[in-house]
Amino acid sequence: MPLFKGGNKDAIEKIMHDFPSRYVQYKKGDTIAVQGSACRSLYILCEGSVYAKMISEEGKELTLDTLSAPDVLASSFIFSTEGIFPITILANSNCSLWIVNKESILRIIKEDSLVLRNYLTVISDHSVFLSKRLNEFALQTLSSRIISYIQQNGAIQNLQEAAFILGVARPSLSRAILQLVNQGLLQKENKGYTLTKD
Repeated sequence: MPLFKGGNKDAIEKIMHDFPSRYVQYKKGDTIAVQGSACRSLYILCEGSVYAKMISEEGKELTLDTLSAPDVLASSFIFSTEGIFPITILANSNCSLWIVNKESILRIIKEDSLVLRNYLTVISDHSVFLSKRLNEFALQTLSSRIISYIQQNGAIQNLQEAAFILGVARPSLSRAILQLVNQGLLQKENKGYTLTKD
């Protein structure tokens, strides 16, 4: 697991034994954490994948990321002043999480500088990703976001799922894709919508 890579296994196990943690399983579609709820523990995704999304007061949804095991959830929230989840986390598949309380993490990073370095890397990587995501949504057009999505994830096979991830209504996505096809930038293949080969 990247967070504990190179760490002192005996010291980590002792701290985990002294300060209880939980191993929890969720089914696809289950809510793991709700935006605005208290965040007192670190969520380590051991199996499966999850969606991280934000919901406005008007009910508009924006999917920020899809995270897959092994990854760390809530890494930047647990030590924040507010101590809340600014996002909602949903199970994208059947998944299992190791929920480790704040005190355990503090003791581990105090005891083991390698785990501290790993933790800082995790937080930094998530921050860089969010900066790129903000750029996509704030500065790019929907057409640009569709092209970026295909470059990063491959063909768009399921319009509803892609619309969910891109944070737009399915009809809007369909119209934008049709426009890109008419412009010769996208093509429809058996595997879905792909970028036109030069």
